[in-house]
Amino acid sequence: MKIPRKRWSLEPETFYALYPCRLAGRGGKERHIPPICLGGLCVYMRMKEAIEQFTGWRTFKVKKGTVRGYDQELRRFCLFLRNPEIESVSIHHVMEYLNGMMELGWDHNSFVGKCMALRKFFEFYRLQKYPVLDENLIPILQKEYKIPRIADEESYKKLVAAIPQNNDSRHIRNRAIIKLLWDTGARNGEILSLDLKDLQMDRMRAIIKTEKSKGRRPIREIFWTEDTNESLKKWIEKREHLNKKMKFEEQDALFISIMGGPAHRSGERFGIKGVCEMLRRCSNRADIPYMNAHSFRHHMGHDVVLKGGSSADVMNILGHSSLASSTIYTMMTDKELESRYRQFKGK
Repeated sequence: MKIPRKRWSLEPETFYALYPCRLAGRGGKERHIPPICLGGLCVYMRMKEAIEQFTGWRTFKVKKGTVRGYDQELRRFCLFLRNPEIESVSIHHVMEYLNGMMELGWDHNSFVGKCMALRKFFEFYRLQKYPVLDENLIPILQKEYKIPRIADEESYKKLVAAIPQNNDSRHIRNRAIIKLLWDTGARNGEILSLDLKDLQMDRMRAIIKTEKSKGRRPIREIFWTEDTNESLKKWIEKREHLNKKMKFEEQDALFISIMGGPAHRSGERFGIKGVCEMLRRCSNRADIPYMNAHSFRHHMGHDVVLKGGSSADVMNILGHSSLASSTIYTMMTDKELESRYRQFKGK
């Protein structure tokens, strides 16, 4: 870990005169913050440097997606305060930042991640004896419950039909991804992490690493239909043809980026941002509300329950770590709920 910058032993008044530390305030005003003196040394650390150290440490502790998300949230906060010394940040600055974002219309549930990132950041430095903000002062908003988006079969058929039937490798790949997401109910990241060696095409199954499991269900099986199997075969055949013309960064990756763009370079493993953008474009082309990958997952869980499956079936098929995660799929809404009610109570 990088050692923070230090100024050799000087009296605080002398050091402050030579190296004035500033924190930019609202309206372009600046206020002076004296340096921190520890053991005869005056120490300060800018937030940008502190974020880099924190991110490097978190890389060995949690998943890449979480690390990336926290890093982005912390950099926004750093930009808002114009890269202050971490010791000078107070709860007032945090609340000013959160209230400002709320006024601008940020989604309520997004504040959970923002606050957790700030909490973990200041906890990291407080445990190292830095005189920083007590992370327990940072509030964690309670999540607002929202009815999950559930894809339906009619919209799914329109989505697939919106993909042109030609020899374009992107369309062949996209069709295989959408069908695999629909048949398996797997998470976006789980499908994209598949390698060629994971597939058992003759049995129409694969063993995948469960993305969110922390121990009890590290791997599970997923299955698909013959129609999806045919789409996968076409893509694998096309992939082999592409491999002769372009360099693949991961030779085993099942789905790869072909044209490249803002999210991925050509030849990289296809990523979540790429799939999200692809589904958005296909939904627009099909003239249907946006269908994301998780709406397919909700459809799978809901469909299992409607056809007589239990919460345990949902848990096993979707790879949940507990039954509590599966209960949301047993909920009925709108016409479906009304129909069920009428069945029991009549008109």
